[in-house]
Amino acid sequence: MSARTAALASGQVHFINALNPNTVQMLERMKKLNIINTAGRSHYTMPMLVDQAPFDNADLRLALKYAIDRQAILKQVLGGYGTLGNDFPVNAAYDYFPEGIPQRAFDPDKAAFHFKKSGYDGVIPIFAADVMQGGVDMAAIFQDGAKKAGIKVELNRMPTDGYWKNVWRNKPFCVSYFGTRPTQDLIYSIEFFSKAASNESKFNNPKFDSLLIAARAERDEAKRKEMYADMANIVRDESGSIIPVFNNYLNAAA
Repeated sequence: MSARTAALASGQVHFINALNPNTVQMLERMKKLNIINTAGRSHYTMPMLVDQAPFDNADLRLALKYAIDRQAILKQVLGGYGTLGNDFPVNAAYDYFPEGIPQRAFDPDKAAFHFKKSGYDGVIPIFAADVMQGGVDMAAIFQDGAKKAGIKVELNRMPTDGYWKNVWRNKPFCVSYFGTRPTQDLIYSIEFFSKAASNESKFNNPKFDSLLIAARAERDEAKRKEMYADMANIVRDESGSIIPVFNNYLNAAA
C-alpha cells in the first residue's frame, strides 16, 4: 500500500488522485471511502520518430500497430478503467468524434505481413519508464505481442528522472502519454501539427496540416466533422504514434 493510500485509509487525508488501478478493489472494500472513476480524454502513446530509420517506413509502422494487444493493456495496465485507442488521439468524449472507423485489433498475421513488406528484419528497440502508471508494463505487453508476429523487440528500461529530456523525442521509439484537452483542434495541434514542439513522433503531413487549419474556420458542421474524420484516418494509418488506450481518471475520497 502506498503512503498516500495509507494516509487516506487512516483518515490523515481526505482525498487522493491518480490511484493505481491495482489498489482500487482493495479501497472499495473499505467503508467510508468513495472511488471516483471518471472517463476522460487522456491517452497513452508509443511514438516512433518518423524521420529516423527504421520508423520512416510506413509498413514497419503499420506492423507495430497491428502487433500490440490493446485489450491486454486495457485489462492488465489500466485494470479495465479506460477504453481502447485506435491510433488517433480522439475518443467519444470529444465533439465531432469520427464514428465508423474500424477498431484496429491485435493481428499477428497482419503485423508479420507488413513487417516482411517493410524489408527490415532487425530488432526493434523501445525505451520505457513508469512516467505514467504502467509505462514499462505496457512496453512489455507490446514486446510479447510482437514476438507472436515474429518481431523481436528489445525493451530498454529507463529511469524516470530525466526521461522527458533524454528519451522523449530523442530515442526513436518510447512510451508517453497526453492529458485531456478540451477540443479536437487543440489535441491535434499539440500532438500532430508539424510545427508543434510537442509533436512527439515528428509527424509531418501537409494534407493533415491544411485540414487542421481549415477546420478551425469551417462553419458547416457536417463538413467540419468530415474534415476531422479525414484527420483521424491520416493519423491512424500514416503517423508514427501507436495509441493503444484512453485511461480513466481514478481518485478516492473519504
